[in-house]
Amino acid sequence: MEDTYKIEITRDIFDIVSKCVRCRFCFTECPIYEVSDGWVTQGGSGITQSLYYGLKFDKIDEDLRNILMRCTTCRSCEIICERLMAGVKLVDAIHMGRQLLFELEIPPIREQQKALEFLQKFGNPYGMQPSKRIAWAKELNLKKLDGKSDIDTLYYVGCTPSYDDRVQKVARSIARILQQAGINFGIMENEKCSGDPALQMGERGLFEMLKEENVNKFGNAGVKAVVTTSPHDFNCFLKEYSENLKDIEIKHYTEYFSDLVDQGKITYKNEIRQKVTFQDPCYLGKHNKITAQPRKILSSIPGIELIEMQRNRENSLCCGGGGGRIWADFDEESHLAEVRVLEALETGAEVLVTACPFCLINFTDAIKVLDKENAIVAKDISEIMFEAVIS
Repeated sequence: MEDTYKIEITRDIFDIVSKCVRCRFCFTECPIYEVSDGWVTQGGSGITQSLYYGLKFDKIDEDLRNILMRCTTCRSCEIICERLMAGVKLVDAIHMGRQLLFELEIPPIREQQKALEFLQKFGNPYGMQPSKRIAWAKELNLKKLDGKSDIDTLYYVGCTPSYDDRVQKVARSIARILQQAGINFGIMENEKCSGDPALQMGERGLFEMLKEENVNKFGNAGVKAVVTTSPHDFNCFLKEYSENLKDIEIKHYTEYFSDLVDQGKITYKNEIRQKVTFQDPCYLGKHNKITAQPRKILSSIPGIELIEMQRNRENSLCCGGGGGRIWADFDEESHLAEVRVLEALETGAEVLVTACPFCLINFTDAIKVLDKENAIVAKDISEIMFEAVIS
C-alpha cells in the first residue's frame, strides 16, 4: 500500500476521533457494550480510541481487527452524540479503520474472509451458484430485466432472500404483493450483490467492482425505481451509489408498500388477529429514519394489534447481524437477538416482526435457542401483508 494512502486515511481517522471528548454517553448506548464485559468494547468511543492509539503507536494487528469487527455499525453511538455532544462520526472512523486493516493485509476473521472470497467468485457471500439465484421465483412468472425493457420498477431481491430458505418466503411475499397491486416490475436474472458486505468489512476494491457492474445493469435496464428487500442494500444504493443513480428512485420495500397503501393499491381480504411488536432494523431506523412507514403498514392490516417494545424506532436494540457480524461469531455473554426476543416476549406479543433478512434469521435462531417457539414467532412485515392480501 502506498504511504500516501496510509497518511491520508490516518489523517481522516485522527480528524474524526479528535472531536470525541470521551464523555462516555455512547458506552451504554452501544449494543455490544451491553453483551460484552466492558474492557472488550467500550462503545463507539472506546472502539475508535483503540483505533487511534493503534495508529499512533503503529500497532495495527489482529487484536485491533477483533475490536473493530465487533461493531455492528448500528449507529447508536452517533445518535446519542448528535443529541448530547458534538455529533462525532464514529462509525465512519470504524469503517475507515477496517479499510485500513484490509489495505495493510491484516486478514479478516476467517468466516468473513470466506464470505469475501465467495463474493468475488460467485457474486454472493454464501458461495451459491449464480444460476440458482432466481430459483425462488420459478413458479411466479416474473418479468426478467435483461437490457432495455418497458419495466418501470426493478425489485432488487438481494443475496440472502435469493438463497436462504427462510428468507426466500419474504422475497415471494414481496413479489406476490407487487403483482397483486398491479405494479409493472421485474427482477434481474443475472443479479449480483450490492457490494455492501465487502464495504462493511473493509474490502473497498471488491465493493467498487460490484458497484460498477450494478450501475451499468441498472442504467441499461432503463428502470425508474429500485425497490430492495434488505435495508442494507437500500442504504448502500442510496448513499454509496447516489452519484451514479441520480435519475433512479431508491426505496426500501416498506416505503414502497406504505405508498401503495396510501394510494389504495393494496387491499386486504383477510383479518389477521395477532398481537405483534416491531423490530426497527438499524439501517432503516437509525441510519435512514424510516420508522413510520413500517408501522403504518402494520396498523393498516385488519386485526393487527401493534405493541411497542420499550426500546423502539431510533432507540431500537440491534439484532447483532450488521457490520459484517452475520458472517462472524464472537464470544459474548449473550446474543443480542436473544436479548431482543426476551424484550418482545415482555410485551405479550405473539409475533416479533421485522423488515430485514438479518434480523429475521437472527430472531428465528434466537427463538429456537431460548426454546420459545410455542410463545412467539419471527416474521417479516411482507409475510403478514401477504397473509392479509392473498385469499
